[in-house]
This record gives sequence, structure tokens and C-alpha cells, in this order.
Amino acid sequence: MTEPDPTSLIARIKAAQPDPKAAAILEAGYQTFVSFGHRRASMQDIAERAGMSRAALYLHFKNKDDIFGAMMAAYFEASAQAAAEALAREDDPARALSAAFAAQLGDAGEGLMRSPHFEEMMAIKHAVTAEILREGHAKLVQVYAKWLEAGVQTGRIDPAAVAGSAERTARVMLAGLDGMKSGGFDWDGYLAARKHLARIFARSLRP
Repeated sequence: MTEPDPTSLIARIKAAQPDPKAAAILEAGYQTFVSFGHRRASMQDIAERAGMSRAALYLHFKNKDDIFGAMMAAYFEASAQAAAEALAREDDPARALSAAFAAQLGDAGEGLMRSPHFEEMMAIKHAVTAEILREGHAKLVQVYAKWLEAGVQTGRIDPAAVAGSAERTARVMLAGLDGMKSGGFDWDGYLAARKHLARIFARSLRP
């Protein structure tokens, strides 16, 4: 059995699904939403991409919002895991944050951002999956908060920089990162700005 690519969120998401059919549906849903947007995507489109009948698709998910929600929940689970691994690989705060920011978005997030339907899907994301977003964001906050706390304990991060709350500092960092997605950057501009943001945060965190 081939091991999934640890750098790919799409591969992580597929590998994490206990049901191969559910994995196929989530991948098909992702490709359909990226291609058509949420509004134009249909259950028939998703079923065809998943290689099954629409009736079979309904045995797993009740509608496209259900698929979108499952897709987002799986994305956040994989994203938090990937970010935690990236943070653990690097000792230098700037390199650690840059790697984690990249791993957190991953190929799945890149596909969404590059889609011509990105803005529509972001609006739908907040309308349809608000609770999933809150839970997913909370997982990411805990990943960065634990990294900050460990950095303070090992002396890599200035205790004063986290102002007594690693969780609050993590929320500020992620708010800055999330805000960049709607900052009007093209893809290359976004990548450059993301690296710059990592350097800014790292400089403020170093003792």
C-alpha cells in the first residue's frame, strides 16, 4: 500500500477517511466546487466525478451542503496536523512559522484560492459551515498556542512577546494570516506576503 504524501492535505484527507467511498466523494466534491463554485455545483456533478450514481451518493450525504461541510471539517483536521508537524520540524521561529503557514493551507487550500469561485465559496463557507469553522479554527489556535508555550519553555520565544496568553497570541497570528486571503493579492503576491508575515511575527517573538 502506497503511503500518502505527507505534504499534501488532499492526500491526508483521503487517507483519513475510513470509508473509501466517502473519500472518493470528498475528493469529487472538492474538484466540483473548485471547478464550478458552490452555487453551480450539483449532486449529479459530484456523483459522476466520484464514479457512482446519484442515488448511491445520497446514501452517504444528504445534499451538497452536507458534502461541503464534511469537506471543510476534514480540511481543518488535516490542516492542524500538517501545521503541527511543520512547527515541530524547525527550531528557528521564522522558518517554523513560514513552513506551518504553508502546510496549513496546503494544496487543498491553494486549489480553493486559485479557483475563480473563491470569493463565492468563502461566503458560502461562513453561511453553511459556521460551527465547523469555529471548531476548525480552535484546533489551529491550539496548535500554535502549544508551539508558543513550548518555545517559551525552551527559550526560543520571549515570554513577554506572548503577553501571558499563548492562545491569544495564536489567535492574533491566525487572524493576520486569514485576513491576507482577502487582501487583493494574486497568488505570487500572497505567497510573498505570507512569508513576510511569518518574518514579522518571528521577529517579535524572538528573545
